[in-house]
Amino acid sequence: MILSTTETRINKHLAQLSNSKEKWKELKLIDVAKKKRHSFTGGPFGSNLKAKDYTKTGVRIIQLQNIGDGEFLNDYAIFTSKEKADELFSCNIFPGDIILSKMGDPVARATIVPDFDERYVMASDGIRLEVDNAEFDTIFILEAINSFVFRKKAIRHSTGTTRQRIGLGDLRKLTLSAPSLDEQQKVAELIKAMDTEIDLLSKKLETVKNQKKGLLQQLLNK
Repeated sequence: MILSTTETRINKHLAQLSNSKEKWKELKLIDVAKKKRHSFTGGPFGSNLKAKDYTKTGVRIIQLQNIGDGEFLNDYAIFTSKEKADELFSCNIFPGDIILSKMGDPVARATIVPDFDERYVMASDGIRLEVDNAEFDTIFILEAINSFVFRKKAIRHSTGTTRQRIGLGDLRKLTLSAPSLDEQQKVAELIKAMDTEIDLLSKKLETVKNQKKGLLQQLLNK
């Protein structure tokens, strides 16, 4: 019965979406960005943000190591000064934005920027996407970017042999499909419900594992 309630809802809604798939629009990724400056932009040139600009505290720099495939990886943290962040304001990124990676593995993976801080600075291989929420749902767009279909397109337009890399210009032109905003929001709600249940199950699994270790320890100590 694991995830049964959510699965029922998803299967029902997927059937509805399949019936209306002809109404989905194919869009370039640039089309989902807000119509303003720096809503779809890359990080600074390497020469503009060097190791000498790192500080112990200040404005956090989002590195490739932080960009997971649909999740923000919080283990690694470096910072730069507020003054440097102001200097690189066009490369600032904010909570709720999507950040994509120009570099593998995998290339063009994306996650939503968390609200740990008011703002961040992207490293050189990060790309900021501020979604136009008047027409698009951020979670839906994130899932579309990380989908197998979009990922294949990103790989096809990448360069490099040992490690793939995609340019900002190519990413902007890659296409994805989306239904109406109302349908996007319904899909996003289902995704959030599944993520919540996955988190609960993960916690339960960890609890059972700890109980197992404790039981074995008691038995071995007798």
